[in-house]
Amino acid sequence: MISFADFGLAPSVVETLRLHGIKEATPVQERAIPAVRAGRDVIVQAQTGTGKTLAFLLPIFEKIKAQADVAQALVVTPTRELAIQIAKVAGRLGEAAGITSLVIYGGQDIERQKQKLRRHPQLIIGTPGRLLDHLRRGTIDLSHVNKFVLDEADEMMKLGFIEDVELLLHEVADDRQFMLFSATMPDRVRGLAKAYMKAPEEIII
Repeated sequence: MISFADFGLAPSVVETLRLHGIKEATPVQERAIPAVRAGRDVIVQAQTGTGKTLAFLLPIFEKIKAQADVAQALVVTPTRELAIQIAKVAGRLGEAAGITSLVIYGGQDIERQKQKLRRHPQLIIGTPGRLLDHLRRGTIDLSHVNKFVLDEADEMMKLGFIEDVELLLHEVADDRQFMLFSATMPDRVRGLAKAYMKAPEEIII
């Protein structure tokens, strides 16, 4: 097993992980972190509970420019529960790395979300419907987002959100890095990857 210190992460990030009892990388983290760090598009097939959240958040936090007041990374999830779960991890890492994040999902007060968006979070985590709602209102700018994560893509397909995901992909920067995580790989999800990815590295755990 590789320790997070072996990855050469910032000492403050390694210490934050240690304080939460996380010292060694899981297989998905061991394989995905170097690929994401290298700027590759990735397709990661791994079950829930394998540690995929850190597999994309850790290398993304390394790439975000802390001094820039624009959203640079977007994580799209099928459910508010997953969005909240990822946001908790991002919040802890953000404190260590000096990076701000915001979680957006339906059911929250949209006016409060608009106020928080005006503070220019660098990482946004959200569900497709509410993200598109903000786009239509002109209250969110994704044009500088060059790191796009689609988590639980197969669940996204089951809930009928794939078209929404495609709309979001058209709003982010042209040179974006696309990371797709899914427990299974239905044809519709594979088709999405084929249409929007450039020579992706495929990782199956």
